[in-house]
Amino acid sequence: MNQLTYLFNMEYQDIFNQIQAIAQNVGDGFESPLRGYIELKNLEALCKELKDQIQADALNEANAFKGQVYHGYQIDVREVGGRYSYDHISEISDLKARLKELEKEAQLSYKMSANGSIMMKEDTGEVFPPAHYKGGSTAIILKAI
Repeated sequence: MNQLTYLFNMEYQDIFNQIQAIAQNVGDGFESPLRGYIELKNLEALCKELKDQIQADALNEANAFKGQVYHGYQIDVREVGGRYSYDHISEISDLKARLKELEKEAQLSYKMSANGSIMMKEDTGEVFPPAHYKGGSTAIILKAI
C-alpha cells in the first residue's frame, strides 16, 4: 500500500494509522481476515454516513476555495451525475418495454440452451439467440443480527 501524506493534525494521523493497522494485522496473521474485513466495512459505512452529514457545509466552503489548493488538494466544484428523462416520450417507453421483453427471452433462451434445449421464435420458427452470460464477482454478504 502506498504511504499517503496527509496535511492534517496528529489526531487524524493516529486514526489513519490505526485503520491501516487492521490490514497490517491481517497480513501478519494476528487478525482474522474476516474480522478485519468486517471492521473495515463498518468503518467504511461510518465514514460515508459522517461524510454525507457534512457534505452540504463542505460544498459551501469549497465554493470559497474553488480553483485554489487546500490541504494539498486542488479544489473544484461542479455539477456531476445529471441525467435526462425520456419517460414522457411514448415511443421511447414502448421501445424500452420491447427491449426488456427481448432481454428476458434471450435470458430464457440461454437457460434453455444450458439444459440442452432450444428456444424457437413463435412467429417465424427460427432459433431465438441466447444471451451471453458473464458471471459476476464473488462477494461477502454481511447481514447484521
